[in-house]
Amino acid sequence: MAEHLSIEQSQFFAHKVLRDGQKEMLVDSILALKNNGHHLAAAPTGIGKTAAALAAALEATSNSENKKIFFLTGRQSQHKIVIETVRTINNHLESHNIKCVDLIGRQSMCIELDLFNGKCNCEGGLSGGIKKIAYDDFSEIILESPLHVDEVISKARGRLLCPWKALRNSAKDADLIVCDYNHLFIDNIRESTLSALDINLEDILIIVDEAHNLPSRIRTGLESRLTDRIIRFAKYELEEYLGEMSGNTPEEWNWVMKTFKNFEENFKKMFEKWRSKIEFGKKELRIDNKEFLKNILECLIKNEWDNSPESALERLASMLNRVIVDNEDSNEKDLNCWKISALLKTLIKFQNKSGLVLVFNNENIGRLSCQLLDPSIISKPVFEDSTGSILMSGTLYPPRMYSDILGLSKLRNVTEKEYQSPFENHNKPILVATDVTTKYKQRGPENTQRICEHIYAVAKETPGHIAVFATSYKVLDECIEKEGWPNRIVIKETREWKKNEIDQIKDDLEKYKKNGQKVILAGVLGGKLSEGIDYNNNILEAVICIGIPVAPPSVFADALREFLETKFGKSKGWLYGSIQPAVNSVIQAMGRPIRSSTDRAFIILLDSRHLDHTYRKCHPANFNPLVCSDSEMSRRYIARFFNKKS
Repeated sequence: MAEHLSIEQSQFFAHKVLRDGQKEMLVDSILALKNNGHHLAAAPTGIGKTAAALAAALEATSNSENKKIFFLTGRQSQHKIVIETVRTINNHLESHNIKCVDLIGRQSMCIELDLFNGKCNCEGGLSGGIKKIAYDDFSEIILESPLHVDEVISKARGRLLCPWKALRNSAKDADLIVCDYNHLFIDNIRESTLSALDINLEDILIIVDEAHNLPSRIRTGLESRLTDRIIRFAKYELEEYLGEMSGNTPEEWNWVMKTFKNFEENFKKMFEKWRSKIEFGKKELRIDNKEFLKNILECLIKNEWDNSPESALERLASMLNRVIVDNEDSNEKDLNCWKISALLKTLIKFQNKSGLVLVFNNENIGRLSCQLLDPSIISKPVFEDSTGSILMSGTLYPPRMYSDILGLSKLRNVTEKEYQSPFENHNKPILVATDVTTKYKQRGPENTQRICEHIYAVAKETPGHIAVFATSYKVLDECIEKEGWPNRIVIKETREWKKNEIDQIKDDLEKYKKNGQKVILAGVLGGKLSEGIDYNNNILEAVICIGIPVAPPSVFADALREFLETKFGKSKGWLYGSIQPAVNSVIQAMGRPIRSSTDRAFIILLDSRHLDHTYRKCHPANFNPLVCSDSEMSRRYIARFFNKKS
């Protein structure tokens, strides 16, 4: 039973009524934060995670000076939800309003941003004291009532001001900052952000939304690649940069050029050596970290400034990052010199860590990838130095796994909890088909045909739109064709889809529904359609998940499993590194159509492995699916569901 609270009893809670499960999460979060602790909440859709987390964080910081809340999310749609929630809180606060700033990357805010000199074309002809007054006045507007970043951009351009600069200035006086994971979990961005705000991590309370994505986001943020092309073009950039010095090249830069040419020559030899070591029929080779670093150090030309090869390497990395040239002819956001600098800095920083893997891939021209296995190297110090945190997601299963992977389990005052869904199970029945799978050894034409028959059954009996999510684009193409679907429009996701095309999907679905047209929305598990969009208003009436997206064999996958086994034990290596993330991708997709207590949708999982003990235990405790052995049984289940009155 929901508990009614007056505004006076819960001043930071956005609504007058606490939902079932929401009060539990709110209390748990407050208790953790009051002890400068950390709370991991596996909270299904409908709990009201955003309102609960914000209320707990605001309560915890209400009596503290100079404390800021960072609400981190990877989706701009979530930014709007946070802003609207804060507006609701402010509507009933008796004291001061919560000052909130919505911040995204500068490249998405500024007009014709020059990455090399940091200037944009946002500002008009204002200068000196008048410009400062204009920015100060605009900051007051931003802080008076929370604005979504799109609103700030529109208002700033109407005033001939830079929206990014306006938000950065306003953030200094904000109580709450909504931004991307990168603002705290990418070293250089965090340093820049905290420096601009004149605060330390000790002053920050962290809320991480969709926290199941944080490990992969950290890994991706530190991934570096090196190819022959990158090295070659980096040399051209370096030559152009030095050429602009008009013959007055400092000796230090001459050393960089000589060292880099030596590096280029030796790198070609390393590529040939690695190619010769790759086994027949394979395309990847794991490179020994220490051996590679040794080879790099041997490329360095001695100089009079550094007392060791290690310090010389740091100097090289730092100076390559200072290179600035005009690359208008390139579509690359970063210079090639910067890419090499990032790789060298990563090697220097983590050379003695086991959580870093180097992989050489011989496809095309060949490439060397530097990938992070252990995100806790980055996340643990951030959480440890912060004043506390809430990590939440509908698929943070099990929360202990994420606590381990992110290094939180090593900290004090850490709590983890799975919350029950507030929605009735009869409104979202789950059906598992036992006659199909995407397990590699069991794939084939007959298995694919059975999958298609299940999809046809769902399409036939479902009165509205359906979504189909597959393990890969290849499987999706095998099962979903543009033609051959009577009375259905097929919208199929592609790798090339841009953000504006994704954003348009919900509007298109609403338009087709109003016109009485039915859609098959087809995408991949773990993709933008299956995770990045909330399908409100019961716009989807059925979801089909084809297979379980277990990562295919690779050097990185093997290295990750080996690392996790060493760190957490053999049983957890396979679970943490492969099975649980794969099942969580399915759980994410399953949750897309049910966004409110009145929504009804049928979920069908086309892979028998969901009933195997190994995979079944990866689902939430309330996972109790129906079972069918063929498409005719699935058709009858679906027909019965939609013939029932809600």
